[in-house]
Formats: sequence, structure tokens, C-alpha cells
Amino acid sequence: MNSYACSKGVGQFYTLEDGSYVQWESMNIKMKEMSKVKSVTNRVINKKNVKFNSGINILGSIPDYAAMMEYAVGSLRNDPNADFSFRTEKSGMRFISAINNEILSFQNKQHRKIIEAALSSNELRLDQKLLVVFWQLCINNNLFSLVTENCYMKSLFAGRLSLYSDEILSYLYELRRTYPDELQWSDATLKITASKYLTLMKKLGLATGSQTKEIKYPVIGDEVFEIMVRLALTIFPDSPSEQNPLFGFSFLDNNTLINKFKSIKYSEKWTISQLGNNIKITLNSNE
Repeated sequence: MNSYACSKGVGQFYTLEDGSYVQWESMNIKMKEMSKVKSVTNRVINKKNVKFNSGINILGSIPDYAAMMEYAVGSLRNDPNADFSFRTEKSGMRFISAINNEILSFQNKQHRKIIEAALSSNELRLDQKLLVVFWQLCINNNLFSLVTENCYMKSLFAGRLSLYSDEILSYLYELRRTYPDELQWSDATLKITASKYLTLMKKLGLATGSQTKEIKYPVIGDEVFEIMVRLALTIFPDSPSEQNPLFGFSFLDNNTLINKFKSIKYSEKWTISQLGNNIKITLNSNE
């Protein structure tokens, strides 16, 4: 890692194998805006046992997400005919393995129940189901959650419109420096991962464009919001407040989040009480 002087202060860049360099913190996000993003993955990841895999690269290569969702639902229902066919058997096996590990992986029975109900629902549109898949990836894939928290979400809350592959790549270089034993990937592999991450976000409906990806702010409808709350309290039962780690991926600022929790439309779903300086969310027993 090297440093250089610039008119706005001191920056950092990382020299790549081909002699070029990528600037870290080129996003120029104000610290005040960055503070709006909850520290999600710091609570999700065990710093002493960080594991990374190539799930982003594989999922970003799947061409048909509608077909992927059909396979996921069939697999959840234990349908013996559930299949995911592609040009080659090798590709199909790689895709199925990634779907099973990154999307169809559950911490307990209630977690599986929530995801199965959401993905098989006739009431939810495909884009809403893909938002649920997004939250699954935030829970199940360390690399995806870190990049999303530190690049995508910070850009979104800072009011930026676009996100560049080089910005993702610079953060991946920072991760490799931080976790040299776990992220022993070449520069070429990290470049692919940066590109595939943005492709994956586009396929999830959270970005648009080709070379430069424009950030797409999703509409969090009532049904999807309820699914997120139930998912958050199921995965992190010891954090029944607005500080729950998953809420950092809600696309909602803190005030909006609290107001939605308190909305009368959810009064039969959960009870809100005060927990110190935070609120406490308690799911109603009949739900």
C-alpha cells in the first residue's frame, strides 16, 4: 500500500500486478453520511474466523434468475423434479452448489420457514422475492455482506447515484490486506469479483446500467418489510431493536425505520416498547 498527497488531503492507492493502481476511498463519502450506515457485518462476522468464498462470482454468472427462483422453490419443497439445466453439466453443478450454499442455507427451522413462504408466495412479485434473496446473501455470504455494507450501502446513504467497479476493487484490495490468510486471491480474480458483484446487484434489481452501475433504490412494501423484520429477529434474536444487524441492509434511514415499526398497520404483527435509548420489537405470539 502506498500514500500520495492530493489537494483534498492524503489518499491511499494499491499497486496492482499490471503496474496500475486503484485508489481506496475514492468514493469521497462524508464521514457524517457514512455514520448513518449501521455496522452490520462487524456483528455478523467473527473477526477471528473470517471465511470467504467465490459465491459472488458464481451467482453473478447465472443468466436466468427467474429459472433460479423456480429451482429454489422446488428444492425448498423437496420436489424431486427440481432442476437447473445449463449448456454444460459442470456449469449447472456449480450454479446449484452456489444456490444451495448462499441462498438455501438456513440457521434454524424458522429461518427456512420464512424464506420458503416468501419465495413460494403467489402474492409477491419476482423483484420482491429477489429482495429477500438479497437479505439471504447478506446473512450467508461474508464477502457479499462486507462489500454491500462498505461500498453499496455507504454510497446509497451518501446520496450517490452510481457505483464503479474500481471502487469495489479498491475495497477488495483492502480486504485482502486485512485478511491475507483468508483472501489469497490474485488481482485478476479480485477484478472479476468486483465486476460480478455489480452484475449480481443488477440481477437482484438493485442496480442498472452496463459499465457504470446506477444505484437502484428499491421500494420496501408492507409485505417485504414484514418479512425482513421476521428474518432479522429470527437470525439475531438477541438484538430486537432498530440496531439489529440486518436492518443495516433495509435501505431505510433510522428515523424511517422506527416510524415503520410503529405504524398502526403492523400493530397485530408486533409490539413496540422502549428499551433504553432504543425501541424493542416483540413479535406477537399468535403470528
